[in-house]
Amino acid sequence: MTANLNDVDPAVALQAIEGWGPRAIDRLAAEFGDASTILAASDAAIAAVLGVAEAAVGRARRRLPWSTLRRETRWLRRHGAVVVTRFDDAMPAGWRGMIDPPVAVRLRGSPDVLRARPGVAIVGARRCSPIGADLAARFAIAFVEAGWTIVSGGARGIDAAAHRAALRVGGSTIAILGSGLACPYPPEHDTLYDAISESGAVLSEFQSTVEPRPANFPVRNRLVAGFGPGTVVIEAGARSGALITARLAAEDYGREVVAVPGRADLDTHAGCHRAIREGWATLVDDPAQAIELLSSQWGLLMAEPGPAVESREGFD
Repeated sequence: MTANLNDVDPAVALQAIEGWGPRAIDRLAAEFGDASTILAASDAAIAAVLGVAEAAVGRARRRLPWSTLRRETRWLRRHGAVVVTRFDDAMPAGWRGMIDPPVAVRLRGSPDVLRARPGVAIVGARRCSPIGADLAARFAIAFVEAGWTIVSGGARGIDAAAHRAALRVGGSTIAILGSGLACPYPPEHDTLYDAISESGAVLSEFQSTVEPRPANFPVRNRLVAGFGPGTVVIEAGARSGALITARLAAEDYGREVVAVPGRADLDTHAGCHRAIREGWATLVDDPAQAIELLSSQWGLLMAEPGPAVESREGFD
């Protein structure tokens, strides 16, 4: 197993083992330490930690797609991208505090941006109104001027408005993709992603050639939700991906969510109103309110250790 690691990051190899999700690898890391040591461990030792059959561990490890991983390593090098893993100091504090932290992300830009400043997620409707786009820009600029990094998913609408506003005022911003770096989505944001990578980072948990698929975006959303101490929601429908991201932040990761209210007769505001009404988001109508609230949460996030991971049957 370890003989193949000369040109593949050990954490990337771990991530590619079928059925070994972030929680399973969390348990293995607690037992063995770094990625190389996990890969060098025997099937029996790994099976004992995961609570599964030794034969199942062996089958999963033998199916590792080494040729695909080598091709990806070459692509990353050609395009100046790097890999940041859960075993690195560059991993954001927020992700370390998640119950399902990423094992590895591929990144264009500077890894330093992941930990240089606190990060705030700004999310909302893809088909946003001009007022919504203006609000996203106002909140993004205010946070940048207060020393924050803007985090979002690179989507059309609110996401793009927040990213672009951060860039306009010389701030840093991070776009987290629901596809691989070689298949950025939406495709018309190529130039935006290039600009983001110059002062911030464009990153993905997926292998570089993974195309955008509906199932990828909930996986991506958890990284947006867990990055920093809180999420700002602007123009989110009742069943929108933005609301899912915000709910993940509040309920799964214990982060602060602030929502900007809007017109009661428009569906694009229904999710914000629902979050406020149900009590898991705080109403804000000015960026200063959000900055004050999330600044206090940032100190708590930096002080808290990551959650203990329960041992469960299966690879998880």
